[in-house]
Amino acid sequence: MLISPKLEGKAGREHLSGILGFLDAGHVWDVRIARSASDLTPDSVRKALDDGTEGFLLSITSPKRQSEVIDLLANARVPVVVLDNHEPSIRRGRFSYVRFDTAAIVAAGLDYFEKTIPGAEVAFVPDPSHEAWSTAREEAFVKLAKKRSLAAHVYSGPSDGTLASWLAALPPQTGVLAANDLTALLVVETCAEARIDVPERLSVLGIDNDELICGHTRPPIATIEPNFAGAGFIAAATLQNMMDGRRTPRELKVAESVNRIVARQSARPSGGKPLLVRRAMDLIRADATKLDVNKLANAIGVSRTKLTDAFARNGTSIAAEIREVRFAKVLEHLSDPHQAIGPIANFCGWRSETHLMHFFRKRTGMTMREWRKRHLGSDADAGDGKQSDA
Repeated sequence: MLISPKLEGKAGREHLSGILGFLDAGHVWDVRIARSASDLTPDSVRKALDDGTEGFLLSITSPKRQSEVIDLLANARVPVVVLDNHEPSIRRGRFSYVRFDTAAIVAAGLDYFEKTIPGAEVAFVPDPSHEAWSTAREEAFVKLAKKRSLAAHVYSGPSDGTLASWLAALPPQTGVLAANDLTALLVVETCAEARIDVPERLSVLGIDNDELICGHTRPPIATIEPNFAGAGFIAAATLQNMMDGRRTPRELKVAESVNRIVARQSARPSGGKPLLVRRAMDLIRADATKLDVNKLANAIGVSRTKLTDAFARNGTSIAAEIREVRFAKVLEHLSDPHQAIGPIANFCGWRSETHLMHFFRKRTGMTMREWRKRHLGSDADAGDGKQSDA
C-alpha cells in the first residue's frame, strides 16, 4: 500500500490520523508513506507497481506537475483513492474521490456570521496560491451568499498593500471568511498593520482549526474545523473496498464535513466591553499558565462579575479562553521531540497530568504520545523517556 497524504498543516496530519485509525480498527496493510509531493515521482510509482503494490491513497497537490504519475496509475488499473481533490482533469483509471462537502463548510461560516453579526455584509479572501480547493470554497461562498441575499465581496488582488486597502474599504462589521487559517492569519496581520480593528471593525473566520496558527495570533483566530480525520478514515475504507473487489462510487462526500465552529476572538460579537475583553486576552496570552478568573480580574482592576459578564457578551468564557491558550502551549511542547511528555501538564498550567490526559484524549481522540508519534513520526521517541502514556 502506498499512501501519500498532504502532510503539512492540520488537514494533512488529521487525514493521516483518520487513515491510521482505520488500520487500528483491525485492518492489516503493508504501508509505505510518501511524506511529500516530491516523494511521489514516476520512478517511485513504477517501483511500487513493480513491488506488487495493490492500492494507492493520494492527495494530488498539482495535477499538472504530477500528470505522469496520474497517467501511470490510470494505465496500471490499480485501485486509487484521491483525497479531497477538486481538479476534474484526473477523472480516469480506477480512481475514486473522497471529498468534503465544501458548501456545508462555507454555509457553517455564513451561519455563524448571520448569528453573531446579523444583517452584516460578508466577504471572502481566497488563498494566495489560488489552488483548486480555494477556488471551490470561493465558488461556494458566492453561490450561497447570493442564495441568502447577502451583500458579498470577494478579494481578487495580490496579497500585498492592495489587500489592506480592500479590507479598509469594506463596510463596518463585515464578516470576512478566509479560505483557510493561513489566509485568515494574513488577513488579521494585514488588519493590524493597517490599524483595522478585529473584531470591532471586521470579523475574521478561518477554516481548518490549526491550533498552532489560530491560538498564537492577536487576536486568536476563530475558525471552522472540518472533519479531516473522518475523511481520512472514509478514504482508507474506500480503498479497502476497492481492493476487495467491491463496487465503489466514483465520488464520495464526507457526510459530516464540519466538526464545529471554534469561536475565538477574531470573530466574536463586538458588543459589551471590547476594550476590557482585549486587555484580558492580552494577559491570558502572555501568562495563561498561571492565571485564573480571580487573578485576571485583580490584574485588570475590575470585579470578577464584571469581567465574566464582558466575556459572556462576547460569546465565550474566561475559563474557555485560558484553556485554549494552555492547550495551544501543550501542542507547542509536544511538537518538540526532545521535550518529555510528563512535565508538559505542569509547564502549561494544567492542574494535573491526569486532567490534561483526559482533556487531550477527549479533544483529539488520542493520547499525547500517539499525537506526537503521528505528527513527528520517527523523531517522536526522543522526548518520551519513561513518562506515562499521557
